[in-house]
Amino acid sequence: YLRQGVDMLGFLSMVLVSALAAAVALLAMVSVRRLNSFLSPQQNILDLGALDAPRRYNFRNAIALDMPDAGPEADPRADDAFLGRNPDASRSWVLLLDALSALKPGIAQDMETLRRTGQSFHATAENGVDTLAIDGIAQGDRVTITVANAMTQGSQAIVDLAAQEKLQTDLGLLRATLDHSPIAAWRENTEGQVTWANANYLSIVESQSENTADVQWPLPRVFHDQMQKPPAKGQIQRVSIVPKNRLGAPKRFEVSAIPMDGDMLFLANPADRLMQAEEALTEFVQTLSKTFADLPIGLAIFDRRRELVLFNPALVTLSTLDVQMLSSRPTLYNFLDQLRENRHMPEPKNYKAWRESILKLETDAQDGNYHDLWTLPTGQTYRVIGRPHPDGAIAFMFEDITSEVSLTRQFRADLDLYQAVFDQRHEAMAVFSSEAQLVLSNAAYAEMFGHDPREMLGPMALREATDRWEQAISPGPIWREIREFGVQRPGRAGWTGRHTLPGDEGVLEVQISPLKAGSTLLSFRRLPKVAEPPDGAMDEQRQKPVTH
Repeated sequence: YLRQGVDMLGFLSMVLVSALAAAVALLAMVSVRRLNSFLSPQQNILDLGALDAPRRYNFRNAIALDMPDAGPEADPRADDAFLGRNPDASRSWVLLLDALSALKPGIAQDMETLRRTGQSFHATAENGVDTLAIDGIAQGDRVTITVANAMTQGSQAIVDLAAQEKLQTDLGLLRATLDHSPIAAWRENTEGQVTWANANYLSIVESQSENTADVQWPLPRVFHDQMQKPPAKGQIQRVSIVPKNRLGAPKRFEVSAIPMDGDMLFLANPADRLMQAEEALTEFVQTLSKTFADLPIGLAIFDRRRELVLFNPALVTLSTLDVQMLSSRPTLYNFLDQLRENRHMPEPKNYKAWRESILKLETDAQDGNYHDLWTLPTGQTYRVIGRPHPDGAIAFMFEDITSEVSLTRQFRADLDLYQAVFDQRHEAMAVFSSEAQLVLSNAAYAEMFGHDPREMLGPMALREATDRWEQAISPGPIWREIREFGVQRPGRAGWTGRHTLPGDEGVLEVQISPLKAGSTLLSFRRLPKVAEPPDGAMDEQRQKPVTH
């Protein structure tokens, strides 16, 4: 019995030692797992034992909304695998971004894009022999980052369901947007095969096929027949697509290309309206050019940089400048300087005054107020007008009005001569227009009635004139008859009347004669008093000259 007791005691001791050894080993394993629950700075490996369930991090404006959600069985006192123990909510975003960047370079850009624009993303990161799935979604102003163990079974991977649904929604939205876009988009691989296309490109392919049922992948490259090579980045090529049945007008596109991960993304933007507008603009410019070519007025248009961008043949004739010089797009200052050298601009007193006049010319033209007559040293006279144009441009028009000025001067000289002859007459004379406005009088008229109409600012009507005559002479019925004659129309007959002056001053003889175009000539002459008429007012004897 004693030996049996000893054997039993030894057996129990061995069991106790074995249990103790197992407990120590288990404790060491747990310690190792706890130690490896953080990223190793040398190997960037995370112990996936802490990620048996997906871990979600919720943020708003880069501030954590709550403690990381690691599932119902997670120990809330345990250190977070990415944020550490008791992380600060305001620093949680930065801590998570740094930790995930160590596993997946470039994840920081995806996270910042998600925070700014709400664009979801899905990424995988290698963690030793394991793979992590990192998903980011946005719901309003709430951003959720989910990190899970991407366990795979065959060709299938386990991902976060909410993130997957959000990604599928975003993908459907993007597809619908591209399919409704008027731009034809397609992607080609390095071998030139179409690997993806939107609905607009498919419709163009179908329009080029005799039977839409024959359209199959890989899709044909319908635009490349007219492109020698893909357009460089930032450039476009214009391509016309003719329907297969030759019915209808060709469709025109502007094609651009964007390199993407070794492939090439092509975008064909419809350009029918743009090219029609350009063609209409070209025709309009050609029409204007033909019109300007026939104008006798010189036209010079300077752009916002004050370079000559448009001129017509009349400008060459009027300026006597060389066509080659004008075609070299001279500046406004160079253009005017050449005019001055060719003596086709008023000669300034000095260079400073000339520069000031150029500055004033440009400023007034911008305001649309420049209008001047240039008397040239050659004796010619130019009318120069400056007008503003859109986009800061200005236009100058040069017109040779030498003949007009000469005619005006001759006309003025003739008028002065006629006025001098008119002033030599001793009787007072006045001419009224068909509108009964005083247009001409002589010096004797001003002396008789005490006012000179030539010194008045505005015209004087017949009614006002007769009132002045009546005040200067004396009242009488003759003034009323003059007013009535002035408003009569063709068929009038001239007459002569007399008005007795006060006292012994004699008689005022008035002769009224119709002129062409409805005008009227009146002459006044003082006569000595011979015999007093029976009524003491007016002698009714009249002579009737030729009527007009």
